[in-house]
Amino acid sequence: MNSTYQTEHIRMFEDLKHALKMDMPKLALEANGGRSILFVYPPRDDEAYIAEAIERFSDSCEFIDLRSLLTEFMNDMGLEEFTRLKAEIGNEIYASNNYSEGTFYALIVKRITEAMAAGKIPVLIHTGTIYGMGFSNNNIMEEKVVLSSRIPLVVFYPATVENGTIKFLGKQNASKYRCIVIQ
Repeated sequence: MNSTYQTEHIRMFEDLKHALKMDMPKLALEANGGRSILFVYPPRDDEAYIAEAIERFSDSCEFIDLRSLLTEFMNDMGLEEFTRLKAEIGNEIYASNNYSEGTFYALIVKRITEAMAAGKIPVLIHTGTIYGMGFSNNNIMEEKVVLSSRIPLVVFYPATVENGTIKFLGKQNASKYRCIVIQ
């Protein structure tokens, strides 16, 4: 197995643990005014990093599985209605220009808000789910609820690093704005 997980996970999780203990003014200063942590690891190691995080941080964190949340979103709408709307409005079913209620994006923000209200650190996992939906983790990190929170948001970010550039799923350039990066 050609995996960095075995050699890198201990250091990365210690870095995450340290970042989660930072006071918010220091985190915000290092994150350009943001309140988020981008946890970067190779896409092939997604399940290993998620399992380790759940084992280490389940007491203090609320893991928001975007893959399961998308299934919930579709089931709540009904598959027939989802299919009809997807055909009619395309990716606006996931996120409209104003990120209005009834979209998948709004559901993600709602879950983040609920986790923060419960005093838990929201951790987005299986973030590859949002690829191609018309919004990115940057939109989420710049949400008012995230930017004004006293609790950080953690985004698990399966990516490759090429010449210092982080590429989400090896394809889309990542922004390091509004977050600190652990890689």
